[in-house]
Amino acid sequence: MNNNIAGAARPKDAPIDKHIFWPSCLIVSAVILGMIVFEDQALAGIKVAFDFVTNQFGFAYIWAGAFFFGAVLWLSLGRYSQVRLGGPEARPEFSRLSWITMFFCSGIGTSLIFWSSIEWTYYFTAPPFGLEPRSDLAADYAAMYGMFHWGPLAWAFYCLTAFPIGYAFYNRKKPQLRLSTACAGLLGDKNTNGLIGKIIDILMVFGLVGGIGTVLASGTPMLAEAVSRQLNIEHTFTVDIAVVLVWVAIFVTSVVLGLKKGIQRLSRLNMYALTILCLIIFIGGPTFFMLNSFTNSLGLMVTEFAHMAFYTDPVANSMFPQWWTIFYWAWWVAMGPYMGIFIARISRGRTFRDIGLTVLSAGSAGCMLFFVLFGSTSMNAELTGAFPVLETIANESPSAAILGTLEQLPFYDVILILFIVVGFVYSGTTVDSSAYVLASVTSYNLREGVEPNVANRFFWAIALGGAGLVLMNAGGLEPLKTASLVVGVPLLLVMCMSFFSLLKWLQADYPMLNPGIETKMTRKQHVNTEANRNSAVGAESYV
Repeated sequence: MNNNIAGAARPKDAPIDKHIFWPSCLIVSAVILGMIVFEDQALAGIKVAFDFVTNQFGFAYIWAGAFFFGAVLWLSLGRYSQVRLGGPEARPEFSRLSWITMFFCSGIGTSLIFWSSIEWTYYFTAPPFGLEPRSDLAADYAAMYGMFHWGPLAWAFYCLTAFPIGYAFYNRKKPQLRLSTACAGLLGDKNTNGLIGKIIDILMVFGLVGGIGTVLASGTPMLAEAVSRQLNIEHTFTVDIAVVLVWVAIFVTSVVLGLKKGIQRLSRLNMYALTILCLIIFIGGPTFFMLNSFTNSLGLMVTEFAHMAFYTDPVANSMFPQWWTIFYWAWWVAMGPYMGIFIARISRGRTFRDIGLTVLSAGSAGCMLFFVLFGSTSMNAELTGAFPVLETIANESPSAAILGTLEQLPFYDVILILFIVVGFVYSGTTVDSSAYVLASVTSYNLREGVEPNVANRFFWAIALGGAGLVLMNAGGLEPLKTASLVVGVPLLLVMCMSFFSLLKWLQADYPMLNPGIETKMTRKQHVNTEANRNSAVGAESYV
């Protein structure tokens, strides 16, 4: 009775689920504090975990990438492709452009700008497949490999859980936006609402904090470097703190405006600023090198796709797939449930086909654009001697190399301002959407039309910002990346369970779309019809 009254008084304020919130809060805090107090021991222990997971379970991530990609394509093109989140009469809540910009901006953040600019340097100096370092062929593969790691397989990890989570919430009317709820088809409501469900959601929270912490810890120093250059001041940790405070202010503004006006408007603002920035870099940069590099990289990726997707290098043991492909797949797994919840939340009224094909194609195309523009510009500067990218990374920092490359282009003053705007909005959008998802997972009775508690969202925004600052100051980026990888092992199993849970629901809800079930039901209906008819005949004879 009291709960109903409270719910009626505040219909858009879902209460906090203390059984998930407090354990998640305590575990995340304990891990971060442990990395600070026992940094050396933590580094040694997590290195052992990293080596064990990548060497022994690396194949699991490789197979998961292929399976998730095939599963998303099957849901998008198979017999259930026309299933619509919210039912046949539901219509999209957001326009297509707003929808795409929202999931793209929330899914990649400033880490895409960072890695698209310098990722090629690692592949160029330590290439895969036994290629000679710093050779022409190594340069070709270096230009392409980042597109593969941020391409369709990556977005399949992001997209897969959106189907069962969205279907559970909008079609099955489950009252939570959680990964555990998406597994109810297999585990049952009793288990997903009990201890097993709580463990699943706590693992998802920890994985997300690790994934987003990695994003912020890599992107914030780059943004702080840009701000320092703009204001002509020294880049110190104080500048990093100021940057975090600014994007927290952006988050606060977004929360006040709400989901539709907040994240939607931030994403559109980012799209406009990013479009201008990309046009300036494309026109003022090495345009023809970009086009030729993209063309060559696309062809190379198509021909080598299967090789890269299943590459484990068991004989030469160069560790390239472990350090890069397997780590990236683990990162996407840690981030996958978060993106699945967010994509599901904003995709009401869209069909499985629309969700799957649009997320795969638009997400991959957007990431490729970044690698073509920022990566090609950086590589061309190194190869032509216009700017010593590799030397700057070794002697100063990756952030200094990124900004130094852009400094060689015309209209640098305009580029720098746009770069800062895009970086801040990307960070703000990432924190906002992440805090929204974390607050959703740690809430209950989050039915359609109800939003998470604002205080809950504030807490997770502050926690994410604090985690990023601690990692940057304590040098704990590698441990948290590794922790995300380790947590990804059980999350892999849970994500697979959510897919088969969805299949069970779909088979029950759409029997006519499944030939096997249709045949069984037809026979059952026939038997029932015959039984009813015989009963009727018997009754007539009796009369």
